[in-house]
Amino acid sequence: MTRRSRFTALAVALLCVVLGTAPAVAAPRAALTGVPAALPLSGNPAVAAWQRLQFGMMLHWGLYSQLGGYFDGKQQTIGYPEQIKAWMHISDADYLDVAKGFSAPKFDPAAICGLAKSAGAKYIVITSKHHDGFAMWDTKTTGYNVKRATPFGADPLRALSTACHRAGIGFGVYFSIIDWTKMTPEPNENLNPVPESMMPFMQAQLKELMTGYGKIDEVWFDMGAPTAAQSAALAATVHRYQPAAMVNSRVWNNKGDFEVGGDNKVPDTPYASPWQSAESVFPQCWGYCAWPSADRSPGALAAQVRAKAVHLLNMAANGGQYLLNVGPKGDGSIDPFDASVLRGVGDWTRRNPGAALGARPTRFPAQPWGKITADDSNLYLGVTNWTGGEIRVPTLASEVVSVTAGQPLRYRRDGADLVVTLPATPPDPVLPVIRVHTAGTPRTVPAATVTSHNGRWRIGADRLAPGRSTMGDIRQAGYFASTGFLPSLVSARVDADGVDPRTTYRITLGDRRFDVSGRDLRTGSFLVFPKQVTEFSIERAHPDYTGQPLGLTVHGVDIS
Repeated sequence: MTRRSRFTALAVALLCVVLGTAPAVAAPRAALTGVPAALPLSGNPAVAAWQRLQFGMMLHWGLYSQLGGYFDGKQQTIGYPEQIKAWMHISDADYLDVAKGFSAPKFDPAAICGLAKSAGAKYIVITSKHHDGFAMWDTKTTGYNVKRATPFGADPLRALSTACHRAGIGFGVYFSIIDWTKMTPEPNENLNPVPESMMPFMQAQLKELMTGYGKIDEVWFDMGAPTAAQSAALAATVHRYQPAAMVNSRVWNNKGDFEVGGDNKVPDTPYASPWQSAESVFPQCWGYCAWPSADRSPGALAAQVRAKAVHLLNMAANGGQYLLNVGPKGDGSIDPFDASVLRGVGDWTRRNPGAALGARPTRFPAQPWGKITADDSNLYLGVTNWTGGEIRVPTLASEVVSVTAGQPLRYRRDGADLVVTLPATPPDPVLPVIRVHTAGTPRTVPAATVTSHNGRWRIGADRLAPGRSTMGDIRQAGYFASTGFLPSLVSARVDADGVDPRTTYRITLGDRRFDVSGRDLRTGSFLVFPKQVTEFSIERAHPDYTGQPLGLTVHGVDIS
């Protein structure tokens, strides 16, 4: 190095210290080429399209919205307000009187779409029919519907679907399998068996919904206890008319396209199968409620926005979808407080572009300070536990160009890890996000990577990690790399118990897939390049249903 170049390098280093940044920091010199940090979308095009939506707005709206959790001057004290007819033993005649007052003068589909877009939501799901059996569309299957039984006298689903499609927002429908016009209400469990005589009625309703409202992105079934054959028939009816529509797991009996958990359950666990978490702004109310427990005071807004932003980030970091519900009032308007929660979440996404919407979950392990997401050239560190000091991103195998959170942040390398110094004050009042910009695709060398210089690897059970669904482990994965200097032509053999010889398993090595019989869990030849981490995984090639467990106890993988 010349005297002038030494002076220039020193000047750059001093300037970086003054500015609180560091020059681009490469991964360690002897580092392996890691695997992409971001996990890929599903290989199924319909599932991948649904996964890209990421965030939706749900609307529970019906006759129950007119009551707001009160009837005959009394507050409903048990159950959800959308089930008030059963909980408060409202007669059919009295419920029809409620319908006679349902004029919804403030129902504005364009405004609802505008609110969804301001929240960052990519689609809307609305109740077509809840447990009360009252149809919120112009159906020919029953006169018990919004067009014929209310002074509103129109089809709100048609108006909203049209507005969604014009605004470039996806559209979906909620459909209750329970129908209290044909079943005895059991609101404690809502697990009524479905009489076979009811199936043609439900399928006719689904046909109307699937053929009269343009493209349907999602069908959200709910409750009831259909048989496996009935569940299959309901899902098949949807797919017959809307092949790309995604059906949720509450069609039951493992006939859905994606999994949903319990109401308002937002898991803090990554899942490898398509999944969604549905949460209401007020967990005790899916339909509109005016109860004191639904705190709409100005002081409650900040906590609501933060909680929902954290949950949205959790969903992105764990590979799921987030469906956030509000209940419009009977007049069709959305309460200003509820709308402010949605807008607050949208404001956070706009201040932190890429952190949740458009980002993918990563291969990094769980961190005590928050969540990590990624795109093609950045990591996003959502710091939910901002205590100052330093946070660590382990096993980052990419050159770091910059680290920012509204302003440049100090950072350094500690072996394979990236260490970022946090300012004392979080840069975002809702949920601070740090952007780590990398030279090229963010990559990682997982800590469990097995290395060898002689072209032979044994990935033991202790080095394998499961990919889970809500029903169990659906895949096993591990990583290996050659520290030699020449490529190796290898094959893999899986050592496992519980193998079904009739089942076809899919073994993936890097970008190569091998579908193999359970009679011999051995792949064909595969080329391993030196200094490059390769992922191994095994899963069912053709699962019988979404989230079906792998069913194997994998003791290890031999690659040679």
